[in-house]
Amino acid sequence: MKKVTLLCAALLTSLAAHAAPPATQPEASGNTAAPLGLELGKARCSRLAPPQNHARTGKSEWAGGDTVELRHLERFHLPGLTRVILNCDAQDTVVLMTMTFERSALDEVRKKLDDRYASLRKTEGAAENGYAEWAAANGSLELLYGRDSKHFTVAYWAKGAKARYFAYSGTADKKPAAATPAAAPQPAPL
Repeated sequence: MKKVTLLCAALLTSLAAHAAPPATQPEASGNTAAPLGLELGKARCSRLAPPQNHARTGKSEWAGGDTVELRHLERFHLPGLTRVILNCDAQDTVVLMTMTFERSALDEVRKKLDDRYASLRKTEGAAENGYAEWAAANGSLELLYGRDSKHFTVAYWAKGAKARYFAYSGTADKKPAAATPAAAPQPAPL
């Protein structure tokens, strides 16, 4: 009977240890970008449901997958949200989500992003065009707007997607993924 009791105690201890989340998990999950419940780098365009809530709008030339526009945005209860576009890669994984908001929601959205993600850089308030960037555990976020624009955009990039598809980091040794070496134009014969 003692062996059964000891085995049960060991089993319960083992289950409790595996069921308890590690101390760092809540912080990591809080820093995981999953806008509108779609985790970047994991969510699939083909699994979006129900079909009346989205429309395929073409192919993402740079990523190789579908481009999808979400409809009925009022269900997300985000003030000022006017448009959501998903770009999937050739493996059907969401690599970019762009959310367009009315300008009146800028301060509220920026504050929420500041509270949740690590800020990487921001332009000064008096700049002609506004830009801010944050880091997430599974990607990065960008906020873009013009000083007098009526809307602003928040772009959620899956980890590594921006670097893979767009090499505009300013380093001389990187070339854009879509760039191909072009032959020098030859002058027409006289």
